[in-house]
Amino acid sequence: MRILVVSCNPWRNDNNIGNTYTNIFKGMEGIEIAHICCGGGRPDTDFVKYHLHISEGNILKNLINPKHKCCQLISTNGKKMKPPTIKNKLYDFMRIHRLQLFFLLRDLIWSIKNWICDDLRNFVDDFKPDLIFAHCLDRSYLNEMLLFLKDYTKLPLVVYAWDDVYTLKQFSLSPYFWINRIIQRKKLRKIVNLSSLIYVISEKQKIEYSKAFGRTCKILYKGFDFVNQPPYEIKNQPLKLVFSGNIGTGRYKTLALIASALHEINKDKIRAVLYIYTATPFSSKMKRLLDYPESVHRMDFVSSEEIAIIQKEADILIHAESFDFKQQLKVRLSFSTKLVDYFYSGRCIFAVGSRKLASIDYLSKNQGAVIAYRKSEIAYKLNRLINSPNLRKKYAKKAWECGQNNHQKKLIQNTLQNDLIDLLHEN
Repeated sequence: MRILVVSCNPWRNDNNIGNTYTNIFKGMEGIEIAHICCGGGRPDTDFVKYHLHISEGNILKNLINPKHKCCQLISTNGKKMKPPTIKNKLYDFMRIHRLQLFFLLRDLIWSIKNWICDDLRNFVDDFKPDLIFAHCLDRSYLNEMLLFLKDYTKLPLVVYAWDDVYTLKQFSLSPYFWINRIIQRKKLRKIVNLSSLIYVISEKQKIEYSKAFGRTCKILYKGFDFVNQPPYEIKNQPLKLVFSGNIGTGRYKTLALIASALHEINKDKIRAVLYIYTATPFSSKMKRLLDYPESVHRMDFVSSEEIAIIQKEADILIHAESFDFKQQLKVRLSFSTKLVDYFYSGRCIFAVGSRKLASIDYLSKNQGAVIAYRKSEIAYKLNRLINSPNLRKKYAKKAWECGQNNHQKKLIQNTLQNDLIDLLHEN
């Protein structure tokens, strides 16, 4: 089975999309994957060999010089690519400030459509895919790519939604946001109607999207081989608390609340230290809110292999969701794939966030973490957890059991593979 995967980000083991897609597909028998990336960057995977990248920069350069190709063919040939050594300051600025003007300019560049070229067609024709598998997003350029590929290949299309990219249960004062939302809703509905399968990432999303689209959606989780639970040993003095992942969408404010509570707990003696590992660039505001030198350490970004080791050496793993109304609406249907990594590490999880959010609701129903549902609960529950080795050991076991019951990789992959095989037989 040949699967053409389409996304907005390069397939890298150190970003969420690449890490999750590798987890979902690697190990499945009889599949081969090629990747189209609607963006720049370099791949970093020994799993997918052939990548076609189309960036805004190359689209503009092609307008000036037709000899400059919009499409860049990258073959990893099984070799691991090193991450870029030069940080893109403009890209970091965009990620921090999320200015709508940048997104409008990006959409305008892609609307030129000079990226629909022989290089793109030849890449698809040479690979000869059996189906297309794509991230379901409210991104105009990705949706235009999917509409083109569906029309060109006439192949089954499978889409996978991770966030609420469709409903109007959002908050923004920006006219552009709402105009874009309405436009993308129409495109997303068209893409969903053209799709043969719709995967979602949480039970809440399954319920809402099945109703919204009049189609039965299926949940697709990340997984691991949960066989032998690693022993829970107290190795660190002071205790080591670890957060890894994106601190955007208001999560940094929740981390700041945890940091403040930790600062109070440590006022007589340093009993626990929070280590934050993130690829999110820190704004001056983030740095100021997290400025507790003795209680919080902002760490350099590390590879997925390194972070897996760090998680297993932690005493408590932190999952933080925002309490801001606007940010809660953004992530209310999302399930953090990082949580599955946490379960697999066999460590105790301390989660903070509203029960209305899919990730927190999931942890609550599965008893996978000690949870502070309100800001006022953070200091008490964190202090209790730091003071009780038995409580930490108890919830380390519960986290592992949650993964064991719901995230067995072989079961997830078998279900996915059977779904895709049935789909091909139907077509």
